[in-house]
Amino acid sequence: MSLKTAIRTNTILKTLAQGIERRARRGVTFLVTKYLQKNEPVDVNNLQGPLKILLVRPNYRIGNALIMSPVIETFRQRFPDARIDLLATDSTRSLFRHQRVDRVFTLSRDAIVRPWRFPAMIRHLRREKYDLAVQAGPSSLTGLIFVRAIKSRYTMGKAKRGQHWFDIEVSGEQTHAYDIPQMFARALEVPCRDRPSMILSNGERSIGRGELEELGIGFDDNGRPTPFVALFVGGHLDKRLPLSFWQESIRALEAAGQRYVVFMGPEELQHASTLERQMADGQYGALCRPRPLRIFAAMLHYARTLISPDSGPLHIGAALDVPAMALVQKRKSLKFVPRGPRDIVLWQPDARQLVDAVITPEQFQGRRDIGTPETTMTPDLALTS
Repeated sequence: MSLKTAIRTNTILKTLAQGIERRARRGVTFLVTKYLQKNEPVDVNNLQGPLKILLVRPNYRIGNALIMSPVIETFRQRFPDARIDLLATDSTRSLFRHQRVDRVFTLSRDAIVRPWRFPAMIRHLRREKYDLAVQAGPSSLTGLIFVRAIKSRYTMGKAKRGQHWFDIEVSGEQTHAYDIPQMFARALEVPCRDRPSMILSNGERSIGRGELEELGIGFDDNGRPTPFVALFVGGHLDKRLPLSFWQESIRALEAAGQRYVVFMGPEELQHASTLERQMADGQYGALCRPRPLRIFAAMLHYARTLISPDSGPLHIGAALDVPAMALVQKRKSLKFVPRGPRDIVLWQPDARQLVDAVITPEQFQGRRDIGTPETTMTPDLALTS
């Protein structure tokens, strides 16, 4: 196991690493923003003629990258003839395939140990001579640096309250992660999708269907699958649920005669054999080991519900218009779970509640109430190494 994987799969090491990263980022952010030249406000209507626009969202987490995806179509609607490029990361680039962007530039996490790559990318983007650079996600130090450093004619983004970091300031109160694209839409005076967006080709859907058929999911002559729910096992740090929860949920789904597919992420693969042995005695489930991101999405496209405690897969489900069932452990997670009329939030659920919501989703859809005070999961029970 590599050092990076060891850190990602161990709650204590990951928490420690993230704490160090946060403190370092706060210090650098303070220094950078302290000396930023304050900009005079610019009206968005000043943007006229053929434009070159760069959307900047160099975030390595799938969920955070997907959240900004509606911004692409928002800018395309406002500036249909513009050249619109995107600065993303190598781990999230595939999310934007088939989106209406002209080019995608990527940063790699390896740039942390090869810092000379940042100035090289900045120089490359400067040569493009963009009319507008947009920080498409808030609270991104890397995004802020790139937006301000590439010397575009104008900059656009949402600064912290009381700050003026951009020529065109995006304003509004954020109570949910999906609010940010709406703020850009209001500033540009165009409509905006109220959840993430991910576009699959017909070929990708066909691949997803083939993968599901190999797992025993049947399709009728019209291409409709036998209804099944998708369970994504795993979660980020304190979002994780114990292995015993998933074992109990599988038993409950089998007892209720509900067809399901268990999807494993790379960090949870060590538990695949345990679940496979349990599922061998059942008749309604199948286990899917890790697949490439877009193949996973193409398979998920056919699910009637996605069930997960992890916001990354939940955002993929929302982007594909698959109803989501978020298994929430912490109140802070509520601002990141999908909030559509068919989405469900279960607060610190047990297996029986999960199955009840699968069988009678209409009784749970749209509810956002949370109950008793939070409980802290014992670290050795979490689904981690």
